[in-house]
Amino acid sequence: MAVKFHKLHSSGNDFLILTEVENENLETNLNKNFIEKICHRNLGIGADGIFYVFKKGEIRHFDPDGSESFCVNGSLCLAYLKKSLDFVPDNFSLNGVGVSIVSFEPAEISFALKLNSKEIKIVEGVKGLFVDIGNPHFFIEGIEPEKRLAEKLRNSKEFENGANISFFRRLNEKEVEITTYERGVEDFTLACGSACAAFCVGYGVKECVFHPMSKIPLKVKVNNETVFISGKVEYVAKGFYFN
Repeated sequence: MAVKFHKLHSSGNDFLILTEVENENLETNLNKNFIEKICHRNLGIGADGIFYVFKKGEIRHFDPDGSESFCVNGSLCLAYLKKSLDFVPDNFSLNGVGVSIVSFEPAEISFALKLNSKEIKIVEGVKGLFVDIGNPHFFIEGIEPEKRLAEKLRNSKEFENGANISFFRRLNEKEVEITTYERGVEDFTLACGSACAAFCVGYGVKECVFHPMSKIPLKVKVNNETVFISGKVEYVAKGFYFN
């Protein structure tokens, strides 16, 4: 059965978007096996995540391993896609986090600040800051990104549900270089918007430009209880996936 898809990327983080308007039986493809296959870099189309947009306005996001999660970069892709698909709602919820589309070109979203926990932790001998804003993140300053270490930390028993691992260095007061190993993807990704948001919340930064692996910056502003994120989005492709 052919499934119509859209593929976009935000600062290098790429996503597939499937809509019920274009796929009448979209619900039948909402399962772990389908998600793993279509997101696979060699055997499918390849993506860091997949969105399902339903007619009634419900939107769900899944990582390539089939786990459901909140996603900032993907939400920016939805904001950009709204200019050509107006049935994408202005406001939606992802895994319990409410998201609002501020603009679609440049793509910008906002969401209510939700700080579940914040604490300095020593995990596997590495000191860092743990921040949970709906997605758990562990930040390490001054250590070069290393995959074996990232995998070890991501799977540490210190984190009840695992964690995204970010290595960062401050370029100045308002610019940060950041590299994130994402759970669900199980590898370093070219950018992670929720890591940028969690960084600002955790370190009390009101405004910052982040430089991820893709070298395509993401901008974050925190205004009282609201987080605003903007970044460059590109429409990569659309077509049919034959499942």
